[in-house]
Amino acid sequence: MNKPARKVLPDRRLAETRRVETPQGHTAFVTIGYDPASPIKPREVFYSGGFRSGSDLEYHLHDLCVLISLLLQHGVAASFLSRSIARKTSALGGEEYASLAGWLVDAVSIPPSWTDEYVAATGDEQNPSNSSPTQAKEKSE
Repeated sequence: MNKPARKVLPDRRLAETRRVETPQGHTAFVTIGYDPASPIKPREVFYSGGFRSGSDLEYHLHDLCVLISLLLQHGVAASFLSRSIARKTSALGGEEYASLAGWLVDAVSIPPSWTDEYVAATGDEQNPSNSSPTQAKEKSE
């Protein structure tokens, strides 16, 4: 049986830790890793803390990070994942994710803080559709 090609990342790579808020008001920290060959495309995500240690929610988020990282390392774009995740209408009439998986994919889809500098220096935009549908909608309004 042939395995799909997986992009194995070097031991040392660019990473950015972010504080992110869930639609329910919880705060968590995730670290997003980038491949040095494509420094504005996410290749992995790690849960760094925020939920009660040892809780089911913490383990659930950790496992989601592993699954999302495997998809990213097999070439699935974060923007594609974001478009595929279920959404629901919030009490205020806006759109939000229906699960933690969507919230996590949205956090991964946000371009890294060094994107503008990288594009200015290289002219290489690599991933112009890196924002999620939610972010694209907010930018157009």
